[in-house]
Amino acid sequence: MKKFNSILEQYGIFGYQSIAKQILASLAAKEPILLVGEQGTGKTLLAEKLSIALGYDAYSQEKEFIAYDASKSMFEDVIGFPNPNTMQNGKLEYIQTPMTIWDKRFILVDEISRANPSMQNKWLEIIRSRRVMGKEIPYLEYIFAAMNPLGYLGVNPLDSALADRFFMIVQVPTNFDREDLSKIMNFETGTRETKSTELIDLIATISKISENMKNEYSGLIENFIIDFSSKVEQLGLLFSPRRAAMLKKCLSLFFAIDFYDGKMTEKKIVDNLITGVKNSWNYFVTDDEPQLDILKEAFLFATKKITANTKQTKEYFKQYKKSNENGFKSTNSRNIPKQNINLNNTDDDESDIAAMFKIAGAGLELFTVGFYEMVIKGNANWKSKLDINN
Repeated sequence: MKKFNSILEQYGIFGYQSIAKQILASLAAKEPILLVGEQGTGKTLLAEKLSIALGYDAYSQEKEFIAYDASKSMFEDVIGFPNPNTMQNGKLEYIQTPMTIWDKRFILVDEISRANPSMQNKWLEIIRSRRVMGKEIPYLEYIFAAMNPLGYLGVNPLDSALADRFFMIVQVPTNFDREDLSKIMNFETGTRETKSTELIDLIATISKISENMKNEYSGLIENFIIDFSSKVEQLGLLFSPRRAAMLKKCLSLFFAIDFYDGKMTEKKIVDNLITGVKNSWNYFVTDDEPQLDILKEAFLFATKKITANTKQTKEYFKQYKKSNENGFKSTNSRNIPKQNINLNNTDDDESDIAAMFKIAGAGLELFTVGFYEMVIKGNANWKSKLDINN
């Protein structure tokens, strides 16, 4: 993540290291992401600067990026008024303005939780399918949304159906360390207002790594999700098939990012699973009860097969990394290596039993204590004290 964090800092985005993987994965997936955070923590700035880095016009009359204030925008501002001339011919078109969505490529739906329920339902179709009243929004690629945490005056819980449309629901850091605060205060506005080919190449490469991931590895992710979702439903909660598909895409991109960075440990495997599940669950933006006991039981049930295959997973990554010592320097598909990986090598200095207990212990502590600290209390800087870094 060092490269992506460096790109963010070039555009004045500091202190987002803890959620950089989620942001990068959402860009690679081109799926909607919901940012939840206190006022003044940079949610709007992040979306605007990312649009610039991706090469979109954010300032001119014909701008391709726009931030809609869902608490104030009338929906007619977003879609325009029906064109009476085309309606006479039986064709529905809208009169476009600089605010209308039809020519936009990157949007931020800000203050989405301050919109009343009827307006939230109108945004649902855009977030779900990039359509309005059944009419396709032809150029829209990226959808970011932002809200303050529940408990703020005027903040309404999201409808569960709307929340379930987001690829990830991510809590933005609240506390910034001295170094990041210093960088924020001293950053010169307008320093970087041009496209970043480095970011565009990075996104393309992460996507290709994910798409070309070996079946044995993607199978581990798929089995985890099937076991987790079936256990959740067995215990009385709903984990929709749509959410399961999005979680698989999310975890595949998380692991692809780790492959790109050349880093994969037991801790990262567990962290990826927990982060993916945590950012898939919508209860902290809805009226739903947390049901942490059910989540914990389902997670531990689903990680049994993962822990049993820890040695194979590590060996696969070692061979994958060895075959790509020079990294991924091009987005050309010919540079994505053939993954003829032998998973039968058992030469490892850590026994299966030790690895299993290490990850199982990590999963229990990270999912119970970590879930409480990071989600319920909103402590984005929480770190496990377990020695699971090797």
